[in-house]
Amino acid sequence: MSLTRLLIRDFRNIETADLALSPGFNFLVGANGSGKTSVLEAIYTLGHGRAFRSLQIGRVIRHEQEAFVLHGRLQGEERETAIGLTKDKQGDSKVRIDGTDGHKVAELAHLMPMQLITPEGFTLLNGGPNTEEHSSTGDAFTTNPDFSPPGAISSDCSSSAMRRCAR
Repeated sequence: MSLTRLLIRDFRNIETADLALSPGFNFLVGANGSGKTSVLEAIYTLGHGRAFRSLQIGRVIRHEQEAFVLHGRLQGEERETAIGLTKDKQGDSKVRIDGTDGHKVAELAHLMPMQLITPEGFTLLNGGPNTEEHSSTGDAFTTNPDFSPPGAISSDCSSSAMRRCAR
């Protein structure tokens, strides 16, 4: 599914934003401090229920606000899905999918699988086989739900198989 619409309210330095996104590739361009990374973090948070720059929820909610709200529209081959996440200063989350409440953050991760790549992540490329083995084993199994159908090999078994193939 592709994220084709993103609504942000009271997230980091963004009071409100309504972004129409291409189902393919999108560029974020702007001056330093204009909110490009905050938009990326909002997308990540919508799919994971937590931010990637801070574990403290109070730092993600815009100054003097009680909660942030993120909404997205996911375009699949057959249908469009509306998703939403609200999180308050106490850390309480409310997940909404297609207009119904009571969903879990894990359902968002299933609808919006993604992998975060940071500058520190390039250590995987330059750090040799031990770094790769400890850091990325199983990523393909968790980020692409179609990669590992029910009954397929577990990531522990695949790790063992990957080590044997690397020798």
